[in-house]
Amino acid sequence: MTAGVLPVVYSFFTDSGSFDLDAHERQIAWVRSNGAAGVTLFGLASEGAALSPDERLLILAQTCKNLTAQEALLVTVRPDDDIRLLSRCAIDNRGQVALIVQIGADAAASLHQIDKLVADPGLARRVDLGLQLAPGLIDTKFSAGSLTAYPALLERLSFLKAEYNSIELSAHLAAIGQPLDLLVGRHGQNLIEYLRIGAVGVIPGTEMTLALKHILYQWMAGQHSQAVQVYCRAAPYVDFAMQDLDTVIDVGRAITARALDMKLGRRRRPSNIDAPSFQRAIEAWWPYWQMICGGQTEPEFGDLHRASLAIAYAGVDRDQTHPKDGHEST
Repeated sequence: MTAGVLPVVYSFFTDSGSFDLDAHERQIAWVRSNGAAGVTLFGLASEGAALSPDERLLILAQTCKNLTAQEALLVTVRPDDDIRLLSRCAIDNRGQVALIVQIGADAAASLHQIDKLVADPGLARRVDLGLQLAPGLIDTKFSAGSLTAYPALLERLSFLKAEYNSIELSAHLAAIGQPLDLLVGRHGQNLIEYLRIGAVGVIPGTEMTLALKHILYQWMAGQHSQAVQVYCRAAPYVDFAMQDLDTVIDVGRAITARALDMKLGRRRRPSNIDAPSFQRAIEAWWPYWQMICGGQTEPEFGDLHRASLAIAYAGVDRDQTHPKDGHEST
């Protein structure tokens, strides 16, 4: 089973612009100490598209060395990736790997990748195959409901990383009629709604590992009321970060760097977020994040509200789709 908290590892870069492997390994050690069941590489929040193919192979091989055989390794595969090359790189360093095949605007390109993997049975049997289905977040109309037209593909799948409306998703899963491990992305946003329809894992940014682990374990233990209470404390931070993809990356990197006393550096593909306003927001949200991870009492809401307004109305030109559009709130 693919389950538990499986955080995406953020990308940090040195002053020269090269990938900061030390920061990568420190994040892995941090989430492992906080109870992660494994890690996820190259997702949207890790800016996988900004990494070269050679960097991705280096990061993948090094990550394998930092995990035990019992800890899960999930690798997001984009439509332009060489799926067999990534799989072999992982398998050369560990017994099994889970691939999250990202379904983009041209679903056929991603499905063709899967065909190439399956064409190598010796490789395919050491790969747990999953799909990232995120219509509205990614430019695609492919959803879990689309799988009814692909019975052969459905038989090969072990899990789904589904990131759209939980009510619609629940109907699609019922129509499929085949049990699949359900993972939730989106930093854990609306996690309770997905747990109610059978989710068994969550893929947040690194800084949410500990907070979401408590929620997930409480839910699985049947302590639903307690899980909801803990989620309600975490939800304001998650919703603030999930304004759009740039914000979730910038907030996650800033909080992670501060927690691990690392140099933040610059993103390889900088966002348009106003720097002074963003820094004020981080100063306000830092104690709140400490609180949801069990380290501090709850700060004044007024300070957080002012910080949220500072960044939301800073004249930032956001050209990406709002990730929360079309999603129910918890």
